[in-house]
Amino acid sequence: MNRVARVLLVCALAFSVSKSQAVLTLDQCLSQARERSPRLRSAQNAIRAAELMHSELRTTGLPQFRLQVNPIYAPFSSRFGYDPVITDGGQLAGAVVVQQSLYDAGIRGLKSDQLQTDLQRLNNAYRMTERDLVFSVKQAFIETLRSQQEVQLQQEGVQQLSDYLEIVKRLSLGGTASYTDVLKTTVQLSNAQIAREKAMDEYSIAKYSLAELIGGAIDTSFRVNGSLDAVPNGSSDSLLVLSSQDTLGTLETSIADDELRSSLYDVEITQRELWPELALSADAGYLNSGENLKLPPAERSSALGFSVGLVLEVPLISWGATDLRVQQRQLVSDNIRLESELLQRSMTSEIRKTRLQLLRLRDRLKSIRLNLKYADENFLLTKSKFVGGGILSLEVLSAQQLLADTKLSELESLAGIQLLNARLEQLTTR
Repeated sequence: MNRVARVLLVCALAFSVSKSQAVLTLDQCLSQARERSPRLRSAQNAIRAAELMHSELRTTGLPQFRLQVNPIYAPFSSRFGYDPVITDGGQLAGAVVVQQSLYDAGIRGLKSDQLQTDLQRLNNAYRMTERDLVFSVKQAFIETLRSQQEVQLQQEGVQQLSDYLEIVKRLSLGGTASYTDVLKTTVQLSNAQIAREKAMDEYSIAKYSLAELIGGAIDTSFRVNGSLDAVPNGSSDSLLVLSSQDTLGTLETSIADDELRSSLYDVEITQRELWPELALSADAGYLNSGENLKLPPAERSSALGFSVGLVLEVPLISWGATDLRVQQRQLVSDNIRLESELLQRSMTSEIRKTRLQLLRLRDRLKSIRLNLKYADENFLLTKSKFVGGGILSLEVLSAQQLLADTKLSELESLAGIQLLNARLEQLTTR
């Protein structure tokens, strides 16, 4: 009766604790992580900054207005001063100047295309940040769920050994079992309790890691709800099919392609530094000379007017600096191309290794589940034989340990399959 009362008390306490804890599903964890992630907000800021740069570049194609005020005083005499024919004793000018680019060697268009490529790369980088966040949350959630279920399995093992210890004690009092059987069972029960405590510590650590990722309070006042045996959303056997185009269109390769295109724009923009540029310049306002200002007001010439002109700039000699910059940009592009090739090889290898691991683990799970059925039957039969006096207690303990180890192997395999599915989904996201 005392043992039944203790079991009921533990169940009541566990029920009350579970009621007071928040229960989180994987979808809830993902939603909270997306909402609170500083990395996602940082990626959004980078996209917004690129959009502003693109808008800024478009404004440079519009007429540029500026107010220019230019007072100059140049005194002269018969013995000192600048040539009065040139300086007119100085100038007083105030005008609104307008300049409109007519031809800029196509540099503005190239920069616009480059910024559009950079914006596309940043959007892919945002998606990759979100994808990696999803994988990290799934990884932490799966580990938390695995640890949570391991605690339950360890508790089942403790309960099995506790029940068995009661049987051994009764048989020992009746003379059917020896005292060494009681000691062996007690030691194995103690070891099972230690394993349960270790599993509870790992469970707490896993919950801390998950809480950090979802951006909530860093504590363990929650539990997770899910199934390691469920098929993940978006996963399918098509992901396991080997293909020669494993890495085509993945986020990593798309970002690498955008970086390469952006570097090629740098090369072409630098090459066009030697091209001529043409602009229209006009001003309207007040322009007067020092000599005119010295005259009486009635004799002064008018100083209000406007002027229009063309500005042609043709680079003549750069002493090879432009060619050197072009070579630098080309070397950068070549390095990006080589890194892209390495990335594709690495991605292809990683995808295929993950597929192979997943296939092997699925086959292993089938064998483990068959073994689990046999181990469960073996434990029940062995325990019955011991009660009948047909075998030693050590055989029962070995059968119980075999059953516990097989259950843990099944749990680890299920968690491993979920992690590999999540990893494969991460690697093949397009």
